[in-house]
Amino acid sequence: MKTLDLNCYLDSIQARKAELERVGAFPDADVCRNSGARRNAGKRAALKRADTRAIAAGIAPVSANY
Repeated sequence: MKTLDLNCYLDSIQARKAELERVGAFPDADVCRNSGARRNAGKRAALKRADTRAIAAGIAPVSANY
């Protein structure tokens, strides 16, 4: 098993993200979302609960397809 230093790992993620943004290859978050057509009832309910909690906390809910 390989051991990783968490800080080095997070730094490498940030560096890769910055590089993708620089070259314009970082996809828009809304484009990455699925349609939700095959989502089960439990997942739909969980997303609605998360939206309710976010609104109660004064935070914008994450966009999701129910």
